[in-house]
This record gives sequence, C-alpha cells and structure tokens, in this order.
Amino acid sequence: MGTIWRPTLSDFEGPKYKAVVAALRTDIAKGNLRAGDKLPPVRDLAWEIHVTPGTIARAYQEGIAAGILQATVGRGTFIAKQNSELPEIEQHYNIIPEQKINLRNTNTTNVGQADAIKRAMIHVAQTKVDQYIEYPERDGRHSIYPHIVNWMEYSNIQAKPENLIVTNGGQNAISLAIASILEDGIGPIAIDALTYPGIRYAVQSQRAELAGIETDEFGIMPDALEAAYRRKPFKALFTSANVLNPTTGEMPLDRRIAIADLARKFDFQIIEDDCWGIGPAKLPGFYGICPERVWYLSSISKSVSAGLRFGYLLCPSGKTAIAARMMQTSSFGVSRAVVDIAESLLASGDAASIRARILEKVSQRVELTVNLMGKWDISWRRDVPFIWLKLPRGWRASSFTTACERKNIVVRAADEFALNNMPTPHAVRISVNCNIPQDLFGAALQKIDKLLAHPPMDVES
Repeated sequence: MGTIWRPTLSDFEGPKYKAVVAALRTDIAKGNLRAGDKLPPVRDLAWEIHVTPGTIARAYQEGIAAGILQATVGRGTFIAKQNSELPEIEQHYNIIPEQKINLRNTNTTNVGQADAIKRAMIHVAQTKVDQYIEYPERDGRHSIYPHIVNWMEYSNIQAKPENLIVTNGGQNAISLAIASILEDGIGPIAIDALTYPGIRYAVQSQRAELAGIETDEFGIMPDALEAAYRRKPFKALFTSANVLNPTTGEMPLDRRIAIADLARKFDFQIIEDDCWGIGPAKLPGFYGICPERVWYLSSISKSVSAGLRFGYLLCPSGKTAIAARMMQTSSFGVSRAVVDIAESLLASGDAASIRARILEKVSQRVELTVNLMGKWDISWRRDVPFIWLKLPRGWRASSFTTACERKNIVVRAADEFALNNMPTPHAVRISVNCNIPQDLFGAALQKIDKLLAHPPMDVES
C-alpha cells in the first residue's frame, strides 16, 4: 500500500502535473517524504485529488526524469535518495523553481504540535464525546476559563473567569467586541492609521464608520487621538499595545496611560488586540490600566494552532452578558469539541510548551533575517514573526511587491494596512515564515536584497 500523500495543488501555479511535481519537491525538502517512501498508485491519487490519471502519470514520469522518484516494475513508485552534492541553498532553490515563496502570510509556526493536538483529541473523544449531541452551553464553558486566566498571565493580564467569553478565533472576538459596543447605537470606531485589515471588515459589517488616527513608531499618538475625538467623537478605539502590526513596535507605558486617560475623559471604550502574544508581555496592557472600559482579545492562532479557531474575549465588568448574548445570536457559541480540545491543551501544559518552542524558532528565524537584511531600514523583534521594511529611495510598495512576484516571492505592501485617505509609507511587511525550509527562505531573502539594491531604473531584466 502506498504512502498516504495528498498534495494541495492550489498552493502551486502552472499545469497540474507540474503542481504535483512541485508539491513532491516541497514535501521532500520539508522532510514530509523520505527516501524509500512509496507513493500512491496513479489511479488512487488521481481519484483523491480530483485530476486525471494521465496528470499523475506524467507527474511521476517528470519526477523520475528529475531523479526525485524511482519506479520498480510490479512494486510501484518510490521517493528516490536525493542528491546532496549541491550546496544546500542551491539544491533546494533549484528543486522548487515553480513554487511561490509566501512571505506574505504569518502562519502558525510548525514545531510538531500535531502530536499534542492528537493527544488532546483522543482524550476528548474518550471523555467528552457523549456531550456533543447538545448545543454549546449557553452560559459558556466555565471549566476552561480558569485555564485561560492562567494562560493570560503570560501576557501580563489579571482576569476573572466570569468576564471571559470563548470565541471562534481572534477575528470573531473582534467582531463580538464591536457588536457589543455598538449595541446601543452606531458610532465611529477609531483605529491606527496602519493596522490589521480585519478590523476594517469587522467595523464595516456593523455599518459603522472608521476614523484613522495618526501613528508613529510607538503607535497611536495621544495628541492626534484627542484632536480626532474633538473633530468627531467616536465610541471606541481599536488598537494594540504589545505588538504593533505591521511595524513590530511596542507602545511605551506612558503612552498607554495617556490614551487610557483620554478614554476616561471622553468616555470612549478601548478594544485591545493582543493576538500576536507569542512572547511574554513586559508592560501592563490597557486592560490592566483601565479595565472598566477595555475589551481585551487574543487567540491561540499564532502561539499554538490557527486551525482550531479558538480565541477569547475579556470583557469589562458588567459587560459579559451583552457579549454572551451577541455570541448566542450570531453562532450559538463555540463548538464544544473545539473548547474541549483547547482546554485539554491548556490544562496539560502542552499549549505552553508549544508556545515556548514557537518563540524559540521564530527568534532563530528573525536572527537569520536580520543577518541577511540588516543593512536596510528594517524594524524587527525576536518575538514577532515578521519584519517591517522601509523601502529605499526609488521603490514604491506597489512596484516592489510586483518585482518580488516576478521572482516568485510574495510580500505584503503597506497599502493593505492603511486606511483610505491616510498617509501610506513606502514599506512592506515580510513574514519570517518558519514553515519554509531555511535554505529556501534564505535564498528568497537574497533575491529581495538584490532587488532593494537596484531600484526600478537599475533593476536587471
């Protein structure tokens, strides 16, 4: 019987047979397929991934011709022993010429957490599955809340279980906080001039207006915030303090206090997004400074698993019932199975162990990135899986991202984080994608480095 290998062809461009070959090369480079592994028969794989048998047969022939596969009559097709004579960067770079290197998205770093998630699933299946014929408990799953409270201490948050609501990831928590704040009437929501695009969609879905606030390297400037409120009062401010996305900055304590003072003075609320909390927080967050008006949210998407879609919203005292009602109205709550799996991961200590390993791996990849890109104007932190690159003279974000795409590299332009009618810097965010093999990642950075050194008038054809 062949290896259970199911490539996702949408990750690769070009003809389908080439996408299969590119997927083979990628999984070989990552170690997911090893020498001697037997591949599925042609017809079986074609059926599983919805292509013709001819497509798979041609892909296998290409693989054999390239030396990455070998076939034995009557036995099947196997992964061949890979040539290791080339230097590592050249070997992998030449192996996957068709694949786009995704430095745009910040996926959960893979540190082998699948084993821990599997253990949690087995434990849940053995102890909880009989409860799944029922809807999620209307008042929430209180047994997980003490574990979330302990988990949040890493982020310097002191919470009470009764103020927590579990959510379907961080984006759901954002939408829930906005809907709860706007329950008594629509009003503008203030946001950083550069910020996570998902907040714009969440605000627009509530038919509310966005008010962009000028920022610097430390986030929202209190004077600009006050001036904006005096021009047109808003109901809430959405911001981050521990990790500014996309610039990697951290808001200093005096600025946090100044913004909290403005919130009390003008009686607006604060939505504090802390979804990037891979590293421990050093300073008190807004929730610690003015808990009576702060909606703090986070998730395990960056620190454990994005696919579980598990997050949480910490509400101001007395506001939890509003958020619970909104959650009930929108989705009946988070799946019992997801909550139980998350609870098992938190209670066993596996979640904390995964987070520590992710932080270590991100730190290593950031160090490599800084070593290769340090001569350029970059902002970075060891606990943030992306860098902020201010482009040298001659480059605009749009032209630079296009030039990168021609080199099969995808990065994210500053324009995507900017609010309409707000100044947009000539900059890009580059993901420190730990799930791309290090040699391939290094080769991509070398190409970016070469592009930066040759602005459009000098770019080589």
